Amino acid sequence: MAQDSLVTTLYTDAVQFMKSYFLLFLISLPIARGLFKRYGSPLRGYPGPFLASCSRIWRLWVTYNGRSEHDHIHVHRKYGPIVRTGPNELSFASPEAAKDIFAVGKGIQKTDFYWVFPPAESPDVFTEIREWKHAQLKRFTVQPYSLASMQKMAPAIEDVERELIDKLDSFAKGGKGTVDLGDYLHFFAFDVLGEVAFSHRYGFIRTGTDVDGCIKYIDEVQWYDGFVGQVPWLHYLGRLNPLAPYLGLSLKAVQVTRMALEELGKRKQLDNNGRPATGQDDLLAQLIQGHSRAPDKFTEADVFAVAHGAIGAGSDSTASTMQSFFHLLLNSPASYEKLVDEINAAHAKGTLSDPVSASEAQDLPYFQACLMEAMRLRPAVGLNIYRKLPPEGMHIDGTYLPGGTEVAVNGWVVHRDKTVFGQDADDYRPERWLEANAKEMHRHMYQGEIWRYWR
Repeated sequence: MAQDSLVTTLYTDAVQFMKSYFLLFLISLPIARGLFKRYGSPLRGYPGPFLASCSRIWRLWVTYNGRSEHDHIHVHRKYGPIVRTGPNELSFASPEAAKDIFAVGKGIQKTDFYWVFPPAESPDVFTEIREWKHAQLKRFTVQPYSLASMQKMAPAIEDVERELIDKLDSFAKGGKGTVDLGDYLHFFAFDVLGEVAFSHRYGFIRTGTDVDGCIKYIDEVQWYDGFVGQVPWLHYLGRLNPLAPYLGLSLKAVQVTRMALEELGKRKQLDNNGRPATGQDDLLAQLIQGHSRAPDKFTEADVFAVAHGAIGAGSDSTASTMQSFFHLLLNSPASYEKLVDEINAAHAKGTLSDPVSASEAQDLPYFQACLMEAMRLRPAVGLNIYRKLPPEGMHIDGTYLPGGTEVAVNGWVVHRDKTVFGQDADDYRPERWLEANAKEMHRHMYQGEIWRYWR
């Protein structure tokens, strides 16, 4: 009885202690967990923001603020070329590290960041995490995305160019006040994507509006995916939450999704090898042809997923690059005048068509320099690009890291490396691309790898 009484007393005391100090226990538990992550990790010797080493709250915060690229530039300048940006995550600043991280065939895998992007039931080349399936999808999308395929669509793209120029000319001649060039560049990108993907123009330039809220939809989706992707389990509290429709978090089948579904439905009714009535081998036609060749490896769901992804990722990244090009150029009067002089000189020689062809643009060295400088300073992707190392671990830029470590680079950081791009790497100076070390700079431009990351 005495022993039973002692047990009862201890149990009662324990319950009373928990009741008295429950709040303290709740506060202490995450603190203890965060400190364990900081000091119990093999990455404990790497510098970085204190909060970042304890939890992913730091990553959430910089993403929420919408200035992730600038925050990563800041932390690398404060802490050095390798920064701990999460409990199990390191961010690298060197171009050589980027080369190792994007290496193919070394067992480096995508992280769960990709998992939250739609369409969840049919991952595309970007969202597919399984390496074998990702490689399979790429085999069927290399040709549709190739330069040769784009050149075949040149007449349709040039028609959209003429429409944009005519629209801007009408504003200039009509004296209708201020026009947002950034908006019209986005409209242009969407109409071009419509032609390239579906041989169909959706009227963004013609109406001067965001047709059916497509651009707004993509902006909202990308913000959600970029934010929630930092801590993927939050997806269960967001779109995967059964209450999501009541919280306004569910995805609606707006025009972006309908575009792909409707166009796919139309092609299935035509006995034309996937081509539209015009007979063009646009993006969708080539995807359908790939499905016909190997329906078990490239399903109809894959066709839809890739077409759906092309609309969002293709239009947004293209618009971002054009907007950056004009923003930087128009804020540099000397560079603007120099480019105008080059164009006028080429026009006087009769070497430019109307509109200018891609090959003719390649022969304008200062124009190409301005384009490269825009992509260097403002690559379309501003988030850190994370990969998970294989179980056996590997060396990144000469530093061995254990398996499972997430490693990343940020294009905005890498493209400001002064050992590669010069001591004035923070400045907009297109002339650097016409100098002796231009070949070395081209070798360390990672907008291509960043685009492959998104794809």
